[in-house]
Amino acid sequence: MMSEACVVYLHLSPVCRASRAAFLPFQPFGASACSAGRPGPLNGKRKLNLTSCDSGNNGNNSSSRFSSFDDPDDTDTAEMGDTDATELRHVQEADENPFPKRNFNEDSKDPLEQLKNQVQLSCYGDSIGGDLKALKSFLDTNVKGAISGLHLLPIYPSSGDGGFAPLTYQDVDPRFGTWEDVKALGAEYDLQMECMVNHISPASKEFQDYLAKGDESEYRDLFIDWNKLWGGEPTDEQLQLIRTRKPEAPVIEVDMKDGSKKKLWCTFGPQQIDINPFTKPGMKFMLDSLRSLGTRGAKLIRLDAFGYATKTPGTRCFFQEPEVWHLLKDLEVAAREHNTGLLCEVHEEYETNIKLAKQGYFVYDFALPLLLLHAFTFHSAENLANWLRICPRRQITVLDTHDGMGIDDISGLAPVVSVDELSDVVEHRLGCSPNFKYFYNPETKAYQGRPHQYNCTYYSALGGNARHYLLARAIQFFTPGIPMVYYVGLFAGLNDYDAVLESGSGRDINRHKYSEEEAKEALQQPVVKTLLDLCKFRNTHQAFMGQVTVVEGLEPHQLEVTWSNGDHSATLRADVKGMAFEILATGGKGAAGMRTIQYQIGSEDCSAAQSNGNGKSAGVQWTQQEVCHV
Repeated sequence: MMSEACVVYLHLSPVCRASRAAFLPFQPFGASACSAGRPGPLNGKRKLNLTSCDSGNNGNNSSSRFSSFDDPDDTDTAEMGDTDATELRHVQEADENPFPKRNFNEDSKDPLEQLKNQVQLSCYGDSIGGDLKALKSFLDTNVKGAISGLHLLPIYPSSGDGGFAPLTYQDVDPRFGTWEDVKALGAEYDLQMECMVNHISPASKEFQDYLAKGDESEYRDLFIDWNKLWGGEPTDEQLQLIRTRKPEAPVIEVDMKDGSKKKLWCTFGPQQIDINPFTKPGMKFMLDSLRSLGTRGAKLIRLDAFGYATKTPGTRCFFQEPEVWHLLKDLEVAAREHNTGLLCEVHEEYETNIKLAKQGYFVYDFALPLLLLHAFTFHSAENLANWLRICPRRQITVLDTHDGMGIDDISGLAPVVSVDELSDVVEHRLGCSPNFKYFYNPETKAYQGRPHQYNCTYYSALGGNARHYLLARAIQFFTPGIPMVYYVGLFAGLNDYDAVLESGSGRDINRHKYSEEEAKEALQQPVVKTLLDLCKFRNTHQAFMGQVTVVEGLEPHQLEVTWSNGDHSATLRADVKGMAFEILATGGKGAAGMRTIQYQIGSEDCSAAQSNGNGKSAGVQWTQQEVCHV
């Protein structure tokens, strides 16, 4: 009963005085007070454009990012803009086929209900310590209790794109380790693994067999003959409908072993040849791959680039219905043979993920990162709160991933966020290089890019401000769904400009590889210690096994979210103007009263004090000075 429970206050407040109400101008981080962050100094080599939101500059290159060229999807977006928040909530609460209730039940036969509603970590096989053995040793030794699930980004033999050009799902890249290492991780953590539904590497045995034998190959129908699909070449009107990820048609010309040339569908780069999962060899390849991962301990399989798997002339060749539902049902049968669930990775307008969630599938909340940045910048949580009320419950919440922060995922939320305000946040606050999607312009006979994702660590997106960062994580942990923290975010890592300059890829700004020593050093930062405390609270409180509600009728800058499970409850009260939060939660033994935890983070005082309700406090001093820009 409530009278027998104590109340926990987890309150974060600054010691140093803020010189801005919300954000400081975005700054480069070098050998200054920020040097405690990771990764290291810029060494004077930074060439990326960083523009202050306080400068009054609207951005010289904004027109190239937010083009006036008509997007084929604009009609749909305009229709969404006529939908108010009440109608959006109707999608969840009163639809004929509402979202599944998010009940966590280890005894359930549904693998998605067996997942722990606790913090997951996302990383590559060599992100921490260099391989899978080192990763497990680090997690077991240093973050026990803070991490319950593990998302392994591609660990298979690959020819490019950071593992996302797999040769096979039957083997582990020897650089990372073995299947035994994977099984050892799966024995300790809810394991999520990758499967690319859309493509495989040209170095794969299947593609090499096709190059050698052509139409006589058993894998002929695994790949998509461009000219056969279109009956020749596509028209300008057909090309205009397609969304692609490169500034040219999604096609590649390959040299067959007999000297002939063949055009094949290729959505991404030359190391990622599209496959057709709707053919017999395509489906067999996918089912064999899923079964391979299921037998190795995967509780959840992430279907990467899932939306691109459907190709039909006269459509945008992205998430075509009803084909996607037939495909998912077939894949789900193979996954459930090993009690494995599916997670659909789709960067698209929010309605697409709502459709998936209503069918019972797990999705990502890719809208949250930019909605939070919007709330912090404009001191209003109204749009954020509206989204938390209508968003899927069966979702993985993120602030950061191996990719950038998605524009597509938020741009469809017209009634929830202003696109003009969003562009201010992205252009003036982040200033980081975008990944683009492309559309064909029949007037110029060329492809025109529009922002798809923005590359930045989340700690850098918040100016390296520990207080703002922990507020963002607290809101993420109370958002409906299972929270996932990217490994760079776990360490409060800053943008790695040197990696970008070395590789030439903007995505590497958020893919710093940590040695074991670097990772242990990062854990000593007060902001990371506090984050781990929040993770442990999120993992252990029984309220998060229940249902979530978002309070209405508050002041615009206030947000209140409550999780309830029987007599257990946990409430987050956040202020995006004062940039502070507190957590009130049932817990403790007897009716002794209050247990108060207060974190003070600043350049002068990096301590954590705990009061047990009788006025006595015990302090824990952190000797390393905090990176604090307030």
